[in-house]
Amino acid sequence: MARKGKAPPRREVTRRRLARWQRERRRRRVTTAIGVLVIAVVIGIIIYGVYVTVIAPPRQLLSTVNGTSITAADYREALRLYPYLGSPEVPLLILEENELVRQGAEANHIGVTDDEIDQRIRENLEAMDAPLSEEEFEELYQELVADSAFRESVEVELLRGKLEDYLKEQVPDPAEQVNVQAIVVANETAAQVVVDRLDGEDFASVAEEYGDGDLGWLPRGIMSLDFDEVAFSIEIGNVSQPFSTAEGYYIIKVLEKEDRALDEDVKGLLETIAFSRWLEEQREEKVNRKIDEEDLERIYMWALEQIGG
Repeated sequence: MARKGKAPPRREVTRRRLARWQRERRRRRVTTAIGVLVIAVVIGIIIYGVYVTVIAPPRQLLSTVNGTSITAADYREALRLYPYLGSPEVPLLILEENELVRQGAEANHIGVTDDEIDQRIRENLEAMDAPLSEEEFEELYQELVADSAFRESVEVELLRGKLEDYLKEQVPDPAEQVNVQAIVVANETAAQVVVDRLDGEDFASVAEEYGDGDLGWLPRGIMSLDFDEVAFSIEIGNVSQPFSTAEGYYIIKVLEKEDRALDEDVKGLLETIAFSRWLEEQREEKVNRKIDEEDLERIYMWALEQIGG
């Protein structure tokens, strides 16, 4: 019977050896964690780059119009439709104005039909200087009819025309008017000099020194929004505090206020500027720009690259 070999002597795990094993395990775990972290950071950088250059730009909010968002994707489409606008801000101004027109038309129950849009597209093509064969004309017509963004631009064009006509009809006659004397100066310092003089001098006398201060009877809309806000809010006989307009600093006195028939020329002017005045009021009230000039320049360059400009 074969003799059993002796078992190898059992080696004792010393504290020093155990500590070394534990250190090695911790080192491996730390190394693995660092490797995973590095991979995660690299992947994150790649994902962020894709997001910033591909995903984020179209979604970036540029402006809101009464809560309706205008994004960089909308801006890109505007630049595609109007490639020769010349300024990064112009496409955004057009988008904001178009949305104001849509909302204004809807609020006043103004609409256009698909047939009206198709007819306007046909009229625009017929007005082109370049002669087209019947086949070329029909091919281009069908292409434009199928372009949803182009159809929307034509729709807004038609809505704008109808809204302009509607607003002309809304010019009141007779209308509330104010009889105003005014002093206008170049800056705030000069305005304060006038205010100090009016503390003891007659308004008409001081106004005469600065030119003919009698503006006569004025309805809303002839002067600026800032002017109207002051003139139609102060009481008869009162003198306003200085207020700034594009023309300078005004100090005004309201002599009378009443409903009066409009002069024919004044009414014609009010009808002519009715839409632009409405647009100015709507922009001030409803447009909230979300982007500064530098960022808009970046979006402009991005949009050009997207459309191959």
